[in-house]
Amino acid sequence: MKTIIQIHKEDEYFVDVDLITNVADQGLTEEKAVANLKKGLEEHYQILMELASKGGKISFSDLLC
Repeated sequence: MKTIIQIHKEDEYFVDVDLITNVADQGLTEEKAVANLKKGLEEHYQILMELASKGGKISFSDLLC
């Protein structure tokens, strides 16, 4: 899945924000912050899928070119 993220530094941490879902995470390195954000996004979408109607079709789509 593709998304748009913004990375900035706050004190000793790098903070990543997914601009589509507004999910954010942090890490001591850019790489760790991105890894943490990926995990947070997976959890975010898992919760959405669990809350979605049981009768409808749910799938992930790559919307960005």
